[in-house]
Amino acid sequence: MNELQKRALLYGSAVVVLGAIGATARFWRADADVTTLLSSADVQLRMAYVLPFVDKHGTVMTSREEMIASAEKHLGDVECIQPGMAITAEFRGFAHMLRGQFEQAADAYDRARRAADCQDEQRDVLAFNQARMLAKAGQSQQALAVFAQNAKALDARFGHQRALEEATILRELGRRPDAVQRLDDVLRDSAAMPMASLQAGVEYLELGLEDQAEKALERAAADVPIADYHLARLKLQRGDVDTCMQLLARANAARPAEVRQRLSEDAAAWSTVSADARFQQLVGSQPAAPMR
Repeated sequence: MNELQKRALLYGSAVVVLGAIGATARFWRADADVTTLLSSADVQLRMAYVLPFVDKHGTVMTSREEMIASAEKHLGDVECIQPGMAITAEFRGFAHMLRGQFEQAADAYDRARRAADCQDEQRDVLAFNQARMLAKAGQSQQALAVFAQNAKALDARFGHQRALEEATILRELGRRPDAVQRLDDVLRDSAAMPMASLQAGVEYLELGLEDQAEKALERAAADVPIADYHLARLKLQRGDVDTCMQLLARANAARPAEVRQRLSEDAAAWSTVSADARFQQLVGSQPAAPMR
């Protein structure tokens, strides 16, 4: 599994699309106009992706929407020159995703999968992203169906990722035993990738299965330092504040920016130790946000 595939599966459709031109270029030859237009769309989508949907005042970021609209115009021009390409439909899906139009994104990924120039590797990644978008659109059963229809190819290419994705969907559907079974399959495999163990650990935590979560996170921690953050939260839940602080400090030393973001997002979970001098020192050691 190459780095693009790993990142695509772990972080969602954004990375797939942002890398799509390079991944797809070897499969087709386009004229200079098409290449330029796709490159321009790529730049606009990249820029839109890193901007929040709303600013700090809750106002919709008009510049972000303008970038998406500009990318869509370029894609329309490409379709006039060379219609029916998988890459164009995939970029359309990404644009819809950026707008939170998950059903339309799923439809676009489906069109990309069915395009004549779509290769097997690209098709498998698109299947993942189609299922994800269906789940985000509230069409969980359809998402599971896409995974099931492509199970053999996905499992052969991407290992445990389908099981992990399905576990999240099943948990959200309230099908707890089925979700646990998917996670147990991952945990039983000693050859599972560290990131798969991390994902399984986080899902176990969502299910309230602390022992299984601890085992999975400890397996991941040596290779994926942010696992220590989740272990720290687990130790805090169990009242082991000393070990919690040690793990949090270790995670912060390895991934300060990510820990800072997670501490902000999970502020309520850390409120019980907000007055602890060790916690205050750790938070105080975080780099200041850049001035604007």
